[in-house]
Amino acid sequence: MPDVNPQAAWKVTLNGDDLTDALAPRLLRLSLTEKRGGEADQLDISIDNGDGKVALPKTGVRLQVALGWARGPAGLPIGLIDKGEYVVDERAMEGPPDVITIRARSADLRGNFRIRRERSFVGQTVQAVVSLLASENGLTARIDPDLASQTITALGHGAKSDAALLTDLGRRFDAVATVKAGCLIFSTVGKGRTSTGLTIPPLTIDRSQTGPYRFEEADRGQYGGVEAKWHNLATGRQETVLAGANDPAPKRLRKVYASEQDATQAASAEFSRMKRGKANISFPLALGRPDIYPDRAIALTGWAAEINALSWLVDESTHEMDGRGGLVTRVRLEMSD
Repeated sequence: MPDVNPQAAWKVTLNGDDLTDALAPRLLRLSLTEKRGGEADQLDISIDNGDGKVALPKTGVRLQVALGWARGPAGLPIGLIDKGEYVVDERAMEGPPDVITIRARSADLRGNFRIRRERSFVGQTVQAVVSLLASENGLTARIDPDLASQTITALGHGAKSDAALLTDLGRRFDAVATVKAGCLIFSTVGKGRTSTGLTIPPLTIDRSQTGPYRFEEADRGQYGGVEAKWHNLATGRQETVLAGANDPAPKRLRKVYASEQDATQAASAEFSRMKRGKANISFPLALGRPDIYPDRAIALTGWAAEINALSWLVDESTHEMDGRGGLVTRVRLEMSD
């Protein structure tokens, strides 16, 4: 009979040097929190330094992390899953007994992405803007085909970083920018694509795999849609565009936009966000799933019928390891539109 006793696996490299074997006997806790594009993922590692033989790592060094399972029951993904690169920006030591804790944040959209500069884009497509930003940062652009041809009236006022420009662009189209495998991926929230553009199928999670959960639902004012106003230069009047329906009454955006196109983009993006925000559910998985990450589609089974019937997206995931071979995952899902 095969051995199905779960045993977690992990790997940490420092500037390319594998530290796993050296850290394994000392590991107290490794926690990785992943958030949707625009927010930095956070890695925390605590190690035992009771013998005083480990030096505090320098800030600015890069850690590459992979998590997974060496063995486990059927259905559990076996092998390491690359969780990306992180830059150490905080370090601490406390005791006795002495414990070293380091905190690192995702290297994606850091470095040159954070340098502010004066520039703007007028009348250009999403394809042109994202491709330029990717090229300037040594990346290959992968853009959602539904977004690539969209025209941007104006983007970038004052000194802004590339990361800020991508955040603004993402909010305009309800999209996220992420860096994976040397690619800058710009995709509509919920599309869930690989760096080569392939759609990632939903992951099914049954209630029997989880611990205590919390489900919340709100009517968000029972809006049927979103209205946005724009200033028509030809007539000198304000006009209105609508995403969704008038019944029940739509949500009205306060800003008056410079063009009908800007207003339409803003209303459509806000309508998508509003629909997603109507419901969320959170729970832990005792047998962690490092193949869960933000924006991945999830199908739920085993809950109440109204929960099972909804489509879900990962909003945030936290993977936590201890020094005894355990790996748990906590997730927060939100209803997809």
